[in-house]
Amino acid sequence: MNNHAVISNNAHQDNFFGELRRTRFHYFDSFPSTDEAPAGWIIDLKGQLHQWNGTEWINLAQNYIHPDYPLTNNPFQTDQTSGLLLLSQILTNSSGHVIKVAGRNLTNADIVSIFLNDGIQSGTFTWSSNKIKSYIENFLGQSLTGALIYQPGGYVPSSVQGSMAAPSPVTSATIKTGMVWVITASGWVGNNPVSVGDHLIANTDGGSNIPANYQIIEKGIPDIVDATDSVKGLIQIATDAEALAGGNSNKVMTPRLTKAVLDSKIKSKTWQIGDGSSVTFVITHGWNTWDVDYTCYRKTDNRRVNVSFLPVSENDVQVDVLAPLSPNEYRITLTARLD
Repeated sequence: MNNHAVISNNAHQDNFFGELRRTRFHYFDSFPSTDEAPAGWIIDLKGQLHQWNGTEWINLAQNYIHPDYPLTNNPFQTDQTSGLLLLSQILTNSSGHVIKVAGRNLTNADIVSIFLNDGIQSGTFTWSSNKIKSYIENFLGQSLTGALIYQPGGYVPSSVQGSMAAPSPVTSATIKTGMVWVITASGWVGNNPVSVGDHLIANTDGGSNIPANYQIIEKGIPDIVDATDSVKGLIQIATDAEALAGGNSNKVMTPRLTKAVLDSKIKSKTWQIGDGSSVTFVITHGWNTWDVDYTCYRKTDNRRVNVSFLPVSENDVQVDVLAPLSPNEYRITLTARLD
């Protein structure tokens, strides 16, 4: 057995309800020292499991025979019960064992205790079918309120900054929330410049010629400026050197530059390990860093495997396993991030 094949965990291990398979506890021929040993430590002492409870060793191999307490009555023991059978009684003895189970059928009195209440929304009561129908119809009606309603004919804005021409409603006698006009000429809506193709949306009924009662979308940019993290505008592509340096905050990256930066900063390569006899494998990556991580898979079923992994130099790592691997049995990928 390879004594170097050890994985050190300085943390609790949570298998998320998974099973421990082909796992054994540390074997001893005599009780080990319990100095600084935490309560709950379990060992294999000559084939029997023992647990240290903080004061003494407890032999976990002793069999416990559960006492037999036959139930005097259990109406639920049949495969199928008649009616709506409810659990009505459970009796236990002084040891906490259940000795009796009783039941009763659901009655009309139980049913009428679940009553209708159309007046409120509650997790306790229920609604009638009429209440549910009215609620859904009202909900759909509210959803339709405020829908964007196109107004034919378009909208010609004012030619004077600070003023506004009232739009003309077509689908209604008055302006309603959600009406939309396509702007057909350049001009002004109050102090907001607009151009052909922009949209004017009423955000209140009876908006008249008050700019605050309207929303403008697809608004034209009056001046083209350099782009920032808060302003749309012109951009410039970074050079290769600027991309690799990573210090310029005013230029952007292309896919080619992004790939070049990632290739220079993140290293990754895959090796096949296993020769039928070895339990130790030294892999040379040549990346001049100690900060290397790994993922390892068994090739036959692509199952991920944890192995003992140790960087032994800035260019080499050592992998140890417990038993010899067949030729190319494992596929291991090394990854590193370079400064």
